[in-house]
Order: sequence, then C-alpha cells, then structure tokens
Amino acid sequence: MVSLTLGELANALESEYLGDETLRIERVVHPAEATSASDLALVLEKSVIPLLMEKSISTALVPEEIPASQIPIPNQIRVRRPKVALAKLLDIFEKPPSVPPGIHPSAVIDPTAVIDPEAHIGPLCSVGSNTIIGKGTRLVSHVSVGADGVIGDDCTLFPGVYVGDRVRLGNRVIIQANASIGNDGYSYVTEEVGSVETARKTGKIEAQNAKIIRINSIGTVVLEDEVEIGANACVDRATLGETRIQRGTKIDNLVQVAHNVTIGQNCLITSQVGIAGSAKIGDRVVMGGQAGLKDHITIGEDVIIAPKTGVTDDVDPRTILIGFHGVPRKEFLKQEMYIKRIKSYAQRIEALEERLAKLESGTRPVEVESPV
Repeated sequence: MVSLTLGELANALESEYLGDETLRIERVVHPAEATSASDLALVLEKSVIPLLMEKSISTALVPEEIPASQIPIPNQIRVRRPKVALAKLLDIFEKPPSVPPGIHPSAVIDPTAVIDPEAHIGPLCSVGSNTIIGKGTRLVSHVSVGADGVIGDDCTLFPGVYVGDRVRLGNRVIIQANASIGNDGYSYVTEEVGSVETARKTGKIEAQNAKIIRINSIGTVVLEDEVEIGANACVDRATLGETRIQRGTKIDNLVQVAHNVTIGQNCLITSQVGIAGSAKIGDRVVMGGQAGLKDHITIGEDVIIAPKTGVTDDVDPRTILIGFHGVPRKEFLKQEMYIKRIKSYAQRIEALEERLAKLESGTRPVEVESPV
C-alpha cells in the first residue's frame, strides 16, 4: 500500500498545502467515499464543496482558484489544474495488473524470441519467432504476439490482445483488452469494372460485382512511444509499407484504423471512430465519437472533429468540423440558423401570397413584417 505524507504529495504535485504536513495519505477518493483523515478527497469542481461539509472531511485536494476561506477544512493540497494533479496522483497510487515476474509456465515462447529478463509474460501468452520483448514490458494473459516484431520497454498488453507479425511498438505503449494490431487491411478489387467504379464516373450503377479478389496486406503497423489503444480497437497493417500512429496519441475503445493510415502526435480519437484507408491525420487532432473519415484524405494539424461528423474532403489546419456532412463550424451554425427561421419564412410567404391575392382583387394589402 502506498502511504505518503501530505507534504510529500504536495511536493510531488509541485503544489502548496495547508495543514499538517506529516499527515499520512493512504487513499485518493471521491468525497462521498472519504472515511478518515488519511483519505485525500478530490475536489475537481465547486459542486462537491457542500459534500465536504456534510461528511466533515478533513483532508482534500482543491483547485487553487477556490479561496481557502470557502473550504474550511484543516488539510488541503491546492493545485492549479485539478485533473492534471489527478493524473499524477493516480500514477503515484497506481494499481497495476497482477503479472508474476518472469515467464509463466503456460506461455509458449519461440526459442528464437528475445525476452528481456525483467519482462513479465503471463499465463497462456504466445510470442513468435525472432520477436523482441523489452525491459519491464507486461503481457498480462492470453496475449498473442507474432513473429519478427518488436515490443519496447515498459509496455502493457492486457488480456486478449493480438499483435501481428512484423508489428513494432515503441516504449510505454498500452494496449487494452482484446484490441487487435496488425490485421490484414480491408482491401479488395473486382475482376471487371464494378458498381462503385461506374457510380463514381457516371453517377449510375452500370456494373455488378461478379467476382471479388482479395488484396493481401504484407506491410506492418508501427505504434510509437506512449501510444495507447483502447479495448476492442483495430489497427490494420499496411498493404505494402506501414500504418503508423505517432508518439503520444490516445485511441479509445472500438476505433477502426484502416490500412496505410498515418496519425500524428498527441491526437485524441474517441470511441467508434472509423478512419478509412490511406487517410493522413496531422498532430493534435481531436475526433469525437462515431466520426468517420473517407479514404485518401488529409486532416491538418489541430483540427477538432465533432461526434458523428462525416469527413469526405481534406481539412485545413485549426478547423472545427461539426455536423453529419462535416462542414466548417461557422457554415454549420449558419445552416442551423436558417433552419430555425423556416417557420417564420413560411409565415412570411403565406402573408405575401395573401397580399398578392388582394392586389390582384383590388383590395388594399396589409404590410408584412420581416421575421428577421
């Protein structure tokens, strides 16, 4: 069990503290779960402050923007960015997966594989020929790693992870349960001109897909340092070269990354996003859940794509896309404004029609007010 003093934790967080610096902290908890002075209650927003009073909590981590006088408890760690402090705290109080040191007797390791003595290979894992497993890396259980691959130092692969042949992982990569890295890409061609090809050229379906031929994927996948892949996500190998996810990018559960895709550094890609083949995504791009990207397009740096947005064309850097058709934010809001005005426009048209009818009948028309 981790046990640090209030002062030691404040130093680790590079933050100020109030109260007893020698008080030992043994748990980090939500205020509702705090039961003793050794529990550090997390105050991430003002709304939980009444709960501190209600439960007579004596130790808390609080945002420095809230004056200490508004939080009358004796022991405080005061931080500038509470969620950043939370990330550091949870590293300190980490509860890593349980993997015995060394290689479990049930694991199947090819004799040519190179396993660092400080790696941990759990039950029923398999490692293929000529693959290298780095120092401190943990394969929790039921992990399959193919041949001729490299897994760097301090990686964690959770149960059920599949890593295909020739795949390369950098250091400190995390792959959550049942993710699959290095599958064949979804790549096929029809023997004769097919329905999609004719539709693209003429706008009509003038052919049938009589025979579908599989295009093999002989490339690989590269995950750079500190990439994280969520549960049940899939990253397909390239047809010839490599599918690459660059340093620090975090990918959520159930994301599909197709063959030949390149994703830049420090991107955030959330659940159920689909990225089609050969798309290129710049650094620091953020994609909301269920967004979809067409194949062979380029997304610039620092782009934000809202949930359920469909992206079919290249996107300039620092653009915010929102809406089903993936139009720029200003254009989307303008369209929404017009939609909201449809009722008033209809009323105005009806009034104009009535006025016209009166003009034609010789009756003096009434004035029509603008809805805008």
